[in-house]
Amino acid sequence: MKEMKQGLLEALTAQYRSLRLLYLVYLAAAVLALIFFFVDKRVTLALLAASLIYHLVVVRSRSRAYTRAFVHACLQSTFARVLQDARHTPESPLEPEALEQVRLVAANAAKGSILVREGGTGTYRGRPVALSDAGFTHSFSMAGKKHHEFVFGAWVTVTLDHDTGLDCRLIHPKVMMKDSRDQYYSGERDLQQVVGGLPDWLSREGWLVLRPRETPTLPDERFVGALRTLAGKTQLPLAVCVRGDKLHAYVTNRILGQKVSSRVAPGSAVVTTDFFPELGGILKLSDAL
Repeated sequence: MKEMKQGLLEALTAQYRSLRLLYLVYLAAAVLALIFFFVDKRVTLALLAASLIYHLVVVRSRSRAYTRAFVHACLQSTFARVLQDARHTPESPLEPEALEQVRLVAANAAKGSILVREGGTGTYRGRPVALSDAGFTHSFSMAGKKHHEFVFGAWVTVTLDHDTGLDCRLIHPKVMMKDSRDQYYSGERDLQQVVGGLPDWLSREGWLVLRPRETPTLPDERFVGALRTLAGKTQLPLAVCVRGDKLHAYVTNRILGQKVSSRVAPGSAVVTTDFFPELGGILKLSDAL
């Protein structure tokens, strides 16, 4: 693990230095063009054209490659903290259609209402895990006007080794606007809200608990206790769904893709920071099923 992180950081640092050198060459060409402005404007124009082509063809492509490498180092080291065979992928391993079928976050029926990108795969105690950035768009009416809600976050799917027989959703009230949430679930007529027999903390905090009428069973106390621990450790609203042999969890405002600056050299924080601190708690939820 330590060697992997060190290798990621060294490769990223080498890429950063190479990129900075390219920027210096580009800057030198711009300065040279300025100098020749007072000597021969034709040379200035030629130098400006050459520097522009150099920037578009060489510098920008290297800059994009560095951005991808930076995000890869951040997420690969983060995933490897808790997953075996961890692998960061620039493309999402999850399909929008699969997320839509879970019915955990409100989204329009139109194609493109659910967007996924930047994710990874791995295993946890032999259970396949797939995770990804996911954004949801939902249109709804409020106060006589049409509104649009955009929810962004990180989605995790854990495949269990057995069918739980469950089909339930536990949703923090701040995951979605109430009007958006209520109008979305009013169209999912087979799902009904559970209002009685819930732990006091779920009712007190206003969690929405949904299940189909034909599957009345809810997760046991062990799972609900693990969920309470996870919710207490994060400031971000989350929603979970247990459906058959799958555990789905969604953490709002937790974005896997990181901002990258080519002006600051990468430090050890790139591989030592946990960019998805809720992931370990989500995996522990699967232990309770």
